[in-house]
Amino acid sequence: MILAISIALLAAALCAFVSWFSYRYVKRSFDAMDRILDGVLARHADFSMETTRDNRLSKLTHKAIKIIQMSTIDVKQTKQEKETIQSFLSDMSHQMKTPLSGISMYTDLLLEGNTTADEQQEFLTRIKAGTEKLQWMMVSLVKMSRLEVGAIELVPVSASIKPTLSQSISDVYMAASKKNITIHTEPFEDVLLLHDRKWTGEALANLLENAVKYAPAGSVIQLSVEAMPIYTKINITDYGPGIDPDEWNAVFKRFYRGRNAEGVEGAGLGLFLAAMIVQKQGGYILVDSKPGRYTTFSLFLQNGKK
Repeated sequence: MILAISIALLAAALCAFVSWFSYRYVKRSFDAMDRILDGVLARHADFSMETTRDNRLSKLTHKAIKIIQMSTIDVKQTKQEKETIQSFLSDMSHQMKTPLSGISMYTDLLLEGNTTADEQQEFLTRIKAGTEKLQWMMVSLVKMSRLEVGAIELVPVSASIKPTLSQSISDVYMAASKKNITIHTEPFEDVLLLHDRKWTGEALANLLENAVKYAPAGSVIQLSVEAMPIYTKINITDYGPGIDPDEWNAVFKRFYRGRNAEGVEGAGLGLFLAAMIVQKQGGYILVDSKPGRYTTFSLFLQNGKK
């Protein structure tokens, strides 16, 4: 009888101890999870070792830290994207302001009616030039945005580079002729390069157009092709004002106009677009320049296979 009572008391004590221990364990676990969730809400990962002694709590802590890291990255990316959009809109507004102001001013002068025939012709010519600049900017911006988001897919194939170069030279022939500029292509053997002919031709035309803008009237623009083991380099050299070394990287930024670009028409999109087109084909563009002497843009494209 006494033994039975002793066993019963021992069992009751054991149950009470187990219940107390379970309560303490559950309470400690919930307290730890509460601290982990507080850390997640506060977006910091400074969890004490107390919360990671239990293996399950350790896994939970690790997942909480990953959530914080992911949310932090998302916040940073969202902030960067917002800043990029704001900067883009600001730059675009600035670039469009000048031609729009000119168009508005000359239109008002024409509407007033106090102009001679020669003045009317001049104002209409300037309005047309401003309109063409705005149209070119809009077309370039659409191309640029579609390339950035992947709406346009470039299809590089192994193809001869001579027809691509010939087409790009033809695209700028009229602009070069107006300044009596000769585009001299050094003799070279045709090579197969990995490129999308349409878009690569546009990139080359942008580089040539840039050279024509800055080259002095009556000068020569040199074009050469240099084959290398992995890439082939296409050089376009003009003998204009040149680019200072501290601007060599900046000239490829969207809407950037160099210090020597004063008085030259442009929106700062041609080089940016050319660099983007070439990069999407696994190539790149470099610049070398001596201010007051020359500027060379070198376009590198991967060699193709026969």
